[in-house]
Amino acid sequence: MPWDQTLRVSSEGLTPAAQEVTALAGIQESFGKAADRTLYKLAGLRISESTVERTTEKAGQRLAERLQRGEVFGSPQTWQWHEDRSGKSCAYVSLDATGILMQGPGGAKEDGRMVYVGMVYNPQPRSEGDEALAKPCDGARYLAGLVTLDELGEQLRRQAAHVGMDRAERWIALSDGGNGLEAFFDVFFPRAVKILDFHHATGHLTLLAKLLRPGAAGDKLLSAWCHTLKHAGGPRLLTTLEKLDRDRMTAEARAEHDTVRTYFRNHVHRMNYPEYLRQGWQIGSGSIESACKTVVNQRLGLGGMRWGEPGADSVAHLRALYRSDADQWEAFWAMAG
Repeated sequence: MPWDQTLRVSSEGLTPAAQEVTALAGIQESFGKAADRTLYKLAGLRISESTVERTTEKAGQRLAERLQRGEVFGSPQTWQWHEDRSGKSCAYVSLDATGILMQGPGGAKEDGRMVYVGMVYNPQPRSEGDEALAKPCDGARYLAGLVTLDELGEQLRRQAAHVGMDRAERWIALSDGGNGLEAFFDVFFPRAVKILDFHHATGHLTLLAKLLRPGAAGDKLLSAWCHTLKHAGGPRLLTTLEKLDRDRMTAEARAEHDTVRTYFRNHVHRMNYPEYLRQGWQIGSGSIESACKTVVNQRLGLGGMRWGEPGADSVAHLRALYRSDADQWEAFWAMAG
C-alpha cells in the first residue's frame, strides 16, 4: 500500500527499526531461536523463523550491493595510527579464509566453501620486552563474504582510505602465506611490508622435528629452530635446514625435509623476524584468525549448519559490518531505506 511505502514497511510487514532489530537477532544465533525467543523477549516481536531469515538475508544483500557499488558508510576519519619504535605510524591489513558447510537445492549435499575475511586495523604497540606476537586493536574494519579476491581487495582498499590509511607512514600486511595472498597485497596494498605469520612458519617445522628426533629430543630441536627463526631470521634457519644430513634420515623424514625446505625457500623473504621485532611490529596473524572465528564461524560454522550461497554471503557481510567499529552498523542502517 502507498502508506506502507511512505513508512518504508517491508513486504514482511516490518518497519525499518523492526527490520534492523530482526537482522541483528538473525546474525547472532539461528533464525529459529531468534524468532522463538530473542525477538519476543527483547522487543515483543512475534514473527516466524522464515520472516527472520528473509529479513536478515535481504539486509545482507542490500549491504553487499552497496559495497560493490563502492559505498563506504559514515563520515571519513583518520585513525590515530600507533607508532613503531622508530616513531613511524603503522597501519595494518590482513586477509584469511575460513570454511563453511554448504547444501544444494532441496537439501542436497554440496562441497563446502571458503569465506574470505579481510581487515584493516590499528593494533596497540608492543612495549619493550613484550613477547606477544599480536596485540589487541584500537580500531578495526572487517569485510567478509563469498567474494573474489579482486572484489574484496577493491572494497578493503576503500575501507582503508576511509580511516586514513594513506596517512600512515608504514603499511604492514600479515597473512598465513595462502595461495594468492601475497599477490593480493602487491596489487591492493603495494606499499605494505609483507610478513608471514610466525605461528604458521613454525608450524611447518613440527613434523620434521618429530621425525628426526622422537619424543622430548624432538621438542627440544623444534624449540631451537623456533628460537633461530625468531631471533636470527628465516635465512639463517633455512641454512640450518639445508645442512641437515639427509643420509641419516628415513624416507618419510626426507620427504618432509623436502617439503619444509621448499616452503621456507618460497617464503623466506617474509621471515625477517628479528628486524620486525626490533621495529616493534606485529609478527602474528592472531587478529585475522580471531576475525575468522568472531565474524564467520560463531554464526555460520555452528554444529550441523549448512548454508545456501545467498544466505551465507548475506550473513557474512552483515556479521563483518556488525563486528567492525560501532559507527559502521549505525551508518548503514541510517541509510537503509
